[in-house]
Amino acid sequence: MMPDRQYGGNASNVAEWYAAHRRYLHTVAYRMLGTYADAEDVVQDVFAHLQVRDNGSIRDERPYLTKMVVRRSLDVLKSARRRRESYVGPWLPEPEVRPADEEPVSAMLLEETVSYALLVVLEVLTPAERAVFLLHEAFGYGYEETAEALGKTEAACRQLMSRVRRKLDREIPEPVSTEKGQELVFRFMQAAASGKMESLMELLREDIVVMTDGGGRVSAAVRPLVGAERAAAFVLGLISKYGNSDTEALPVRVNGDWGIAFREAGEWTTIVAFEWRDEAMKRMYLIRNPDKLQSIRL
Repeated sequence: MMPDRQYGGNASNVAEWYAAHRRYLHTVAYRMLGTYADAEDVVQDVFAHLQVRDNGSIRDERPYLTKMVVRRSLDVLKSARRRRESYVGPWLPEPEVRPADEEPVSAMLLEETVSYALLVVLEVLTPAERAVFLLHEAFGYGYEETAEALGKTEAACRQLMSRVRRKLDREIPEPVSTEKGQELVFRFMQAAASGKMESLMELLREDIVVMTDGGGRVSAAVRPLVGAERAAAFVLGLISKYGNSDTEALPVRVNGDWGIAFREAGEWTTIVAFEWRDEAMKRMYLIRNPDKLQSIRL
């Protein structure tokens, strides 16, 4: 919803821009921040600012709006990073969850889908590095456009991108086809339900990492679990604890990829996302913080 303020000049332009670009701008902000609420706040702030200024001189609004959203996101991300230093346990992005049988209905939805594993990897970057990476790699901006959006020189943006490549070397998640992702998740669910350690171990890389985000609100491992045996024991422990309760496990789409949603007594309590490498599980992410599950509508 558009912020309820008095318009400055060119009110119709602002309303048209909001209708045409809100979804895209929300995607930009979400990729920068990793939470939907913060992304929505950024977009609303940008349009609230536009409503009280004269916008008649703007000829190409999309790059201009992108610049405003990225710069506002940078400010929000810097303060968010400071808050996350005192976060209990690993901080994971808020997931975007859709029904398993829902297919993207347009190229726009496909473009807006952001791999959950990639969002996690981007957490190792500084806010400026993240902005350069997303603008240049995800949105296809040239260095001149990226520099303009960030208020930096082209040389500075190239230097930031060089740092990003060093930090993310071999860490960028490999894409998995929809069909293969479904097959792997279903195999994992069957192996877990069997209760057999060896069945689970066949699907896990030796160096698998399991991260759980409870935010201090619910029970969760406060440190990552590393290694196939520890990961398999952790999963089997959860099955033993919840297997005979009223907990439901449903396949879903998490940021476009196949994942699992757990519901207990009618409430969504856990979303599980995966990263696969060579058909073996490299990362498993369990999002349990209730604040990050409020937007789930299945």
